[in-house]
Amino acid sequence: MHRRLIALLTGAAALLAAAGAQAVGPDWTWLDEDPEYRQARRWIEEKNFPPAIEKLEALLKRSPHSPVLLNWLAYSHRKLKNYPLSKQYYDAALMRDPTFLPALEYQGEWFIETGDMASAKANLAKLASLCGRCHEWQDLDEAIRKAEGR
Repeated sequence: MHRRLIALLTGAAALLAAAGAQAVGPDWTWLDEDPEYRQARRWIEEKNFPPAIEKLEALLKRSPHSPVLLNWLAYSHRKLKNYPLSKQYYDAALMRDPTFLPALEYQGEWFIETGDMASAKANLAKLASLCGRCHEWQDLDEAIRKAEGR
């Protein structure tokens, strides 16, 4: 009986640990199977933002509530230094999912680029509360340190 109880508790602890390790918010990984989305991502990786934006906007018409698409639109516009439109897309992504870690990170970088270090640090704190020192937190922390000359 004692062994069964230990096994049960160990299993429960493993399930709780696994649940805590999962991503925050809805699962949008199905987009990875969409060839048009994959093409847009390739263009982003190649820094070919105009066609990526066009493709992402078409995809957004099919999935208007996707923080993933909104985030990549924001990112692409930010890289083109179109800061007002980029801000609108980050805001929309986080309105749809306030816990969407990539949007919090990239919006934090937007804040750095537009001179709002306090808001960038607020995003860093949000990331810490949501995911600890996850890679989004680490990337934004590094960007803040770099911007501050540390």
